[in-house]
Amino acid sequence: GAAVVERPKAEPKQMSKEEIANEPMWRLLIHNDDVHTWDYVIYAIVSVVKTVTRKKAHRITTTVHTMGSATVTITWKQQAKKYCMELQKWGLTSSIAPESDGDKGPGGGGDGGGGGGA
Repeated sequence: GAAVVERPKAEPKQMSKEEIANEPMWRLLIHNDDVHTWDYVIYAIVSVVKTVTRKKAHRITTTVHTMGSATVTITWKQQAKKYCMELQKWGLTSSIAPESDGDKGPGGGGDGGGGGGA
């Protein structure tokens, strides 16, 4: 019988919906700082992450203020990275973390220091 030749797939890697669905999700975090005003932080969040409403941004900012950090949104890694960099351009302290990490370990993690600012 004829040998079946596997043709190498040449097309560029496009992520399919399924692949994105199976991608591990990452959380976008912001951390408290005593530099920016409440309104500035809310404005930065809604400007960068279009899916977040003002109301939700207000809740996030409240959480950051009381807990020291908060999850802004959960998305796939490339997008989380992009948001993170954008928020840093606004001067906010932002980071990303694998979504699956969220459940283990102590929540929050602190820079202590509350008071002042947003």
